[in-house]
Amino acid sequence: MQTLAHHRIDDLNISRLNLIVALDQIDGQREWAVTYEDGERIVKVSCRALPELGVPHGVDNDVNVALIDYFNLQGQPEDGVLEVSATQLLRLCGFHQNGRYYAMLKESLDRLHTTSYSVSGGWRDHPNRRWTHAKFHFIESLSYTALEGGTFDERSVIKVRLAEAIVNSLRAGYTKPLNFEFMMSLSRPRTRVLFRVLDAMRVNPERPDDVSDWFEIGLVEWADQCKIPSAVPGNVRRALQGPHDELIRRGYLRAVVVTGRGRFQMLRYEFNPNFTPMDPVLAQRFRRHGVTDGVARQLASEFPRATLNANIDRFEALVASGLLVVKKTPAAALVHLIRHPDQYPAVPVRDPRSVSTRAVSQKLPEAPQEPSETLRREFSAKTPQQAGDAVVQRLTLYFSKRWTPLELDALRQAVVTGQLDGVTVLMDATQALSRIDGDSFVSQLKRQLAETMASKQS
Repeated sequence: MQTLAHHRIDDLNISRLNLIVALDQIDGQREWAVTYEDGERIVKVSCRALPELGVPHGVDNDVNVALIDYFNLQGQPEDGVLEVSATQLLRLCGFHQNGRYYAMLKESLDRLHTTSYSVSGGWRDHPNRRWTHAKFHFIESLSYTALEGGTFDERSVIKVRLAEAIVNSLRAGYTKPLNFEFMMSLSRPRTRVLFRVLDAMRVNPERPDDVSDWFEIGLVEWADQCKIPSAVPGNVRRALQGPHDELIRRGYLRAVVVTGRGRFQMLRYEFNPNFTPMDPVLAQRFRRHGVTDGVARQLASEFPRATLNANIDRFEALVASGLLVVKKTPAAALVHLIRHPDQYPAVPVRDPRSVSTRAVSQKLPEAPQEPSETLRREFSAKTPQQAGDAVVQRLTLYFSKRWTPLELDALRQAVVTGQLDGVTVLMDATQALSRIDGDSFVSQLKRQLAETMASKQS
């Protein structure tokens, strides 16, 4: 499988509830329901799928993660609508681009669209510090272009709308870092699902900055959590043995300790603390000031993420105001402030750069004012297919809700075949946005695409 180099974030509601069966294949399973205690709460989760598709399982986990990742790449659109080519979504999943995977992707999207979930008392409304109820499909609406018969190919463009509950959870920041490269390097889908849920279960659901080095749960309860369709302890142990062995061998788990007998067996997962991935946003903020990844990782193991972000905000504000003069290096000064915060003055005024990401994400997207030569260099390194995907991704970000899947299919194909120059299209788009004349640009481009499609048909 192919993998991408950037880190992802995961939604804690989805990953903690583990809504995807931790099996590579299912045998006609069309529903499941679990009930368990979590502190003083009784949590009930149920799933119902179409008989011909079955419940989400295996690689549906990879597709679900890719959709969440693309939602974040697109600036977390408030309406949850995403438009993406099938080839780009395959790349985000880490899948090869061939007929087998196109077919697998389409079936997975259909399954995530048609399967219904009900969560009682277990869906976290984190900003309001409440546990709520939720009913949804992962994908609330789905449309796409395809070959006759509905088969995806390299031209297909997909339009999805994520569930409102998922959109609200992600936009509220109820998330955690996800080491996607490691997850996709695991050998089997069931191991990838188990890694995802384990990585979420070690996070305190009410204080996501608190991450534990161990996690303990009853074997039968864990079978329910992983949606393993058996209550026989021996069967559950055998289903988990392979994933356990691989996660220990790969260094993610230090040990899995089993105690008790029969239905009263307990599993204690002990994590390797040195494996904990850095929050990618936090890591980038440290790098901007010259702090090495090793030092940043050490700080992340000593201080909560919120504390580190607050101290970086404070450092930047003090330097900008002139109250802090860097004598050695920015990295040394920042690390000293984090370790000795009482030795530094308070920030006298609110730094305008500390505007929350929530406020930023709610603004209309601004097109970067990139000189044409910069775009030329960027696009010169892309294949025609990648150039087409890049144009689709940016135009749907700049001009959301203006395109149908068929129009995006035609746009992408025109760039791929050289009928349109991707750099020119994007430069025209940025100029239109700077003139606040996006409607004229979109209308003109649509007319151009319609003429191109008509000339091909004549």
